[in-house]
Amino acid sequence: MGNAHQLTQSAQPERKTWSRTALYGAGTVSMLVISMATSLSLWIALPWLFLGWAPTLVTSGSMEPLVAPGDVVMIRPVEPEQLTPNTVVLYDRPDTGRVLHRILEQLPDGTFRTGGDANASPDSAFVHLTDIKGAAVLAVPWIGRPSLWLYQGRTLTLVVAGIALLIGLRLAPRAFDPAFDPWASGGRVNPAEVLLGRMGGRRGAINHRLLPESLHELVHGRLAAQSAAAQQRTVQLVKGLS
Repeated sequence: MGNAHQLTQSAQPERKTWSRTALYGAGTVSMLVISMATSLSLWIALPWLFLGWAPTLVTSGSMEPLVAPGDVVMIRPVEPEQLTPNTVVLYDRPDTGRVLHRILEQLPDGTFRTGGDANASPDSAFVHLTDIKGAAVLAVPWIGRPSLWLYQGRTLTLVVAGIALLIGLRLAPRAFDPAFDPWASGGRVNPAEVLLGRMGGRRGAINHRLLPESLHELVHGRLAAQSAAAQQRTVQLVKGLS
């Protein structure tokens, strides 16, 4: 049997260190960045899969501040009558490849004068209807930066970003681990327990019910039903995996 001093030490909660607090903060930031990147990716994937829009990577700053290098613009098919001035279109040029510029005017011969928002003068070559691939309808910022770095040959930047991604994926679970949460403690109160008056002998316990008897029974029944449904789903999931 251990002495009373040892038993008292083992019963005390583990003190949160600065390193664990830092890991919790890093995990939270990593989770936010991963969530943002995932959300931006969905703005590309869903229109691509369900609407037939095609993504194109912005590689120059000729359309700033509307879009910047590293943004991804979704392009949809467009009818000739929809090609009006101020429409941003994607078209092919023999000398520079694909270009994303704005239609400035349509000439009498059916060609278009185009230009970039950040350019001081219009494009020198006119654009034919057959060169236009579609109109821009959605811009997703930043998500194409890795592709832009690959296009520019910035291998070192791409490697550093990949390492940062791996570190972020490793740190992200810390945001959900109570062992790293500096605010987690044994005194944290479950709102359902407060409403139902189940605080028991905890410090700062509420010894009376906050709800009337009728609402107390209703909340109690809802919680019991949710618990039973969750257990049933777990059993079905286990059966399906076995």
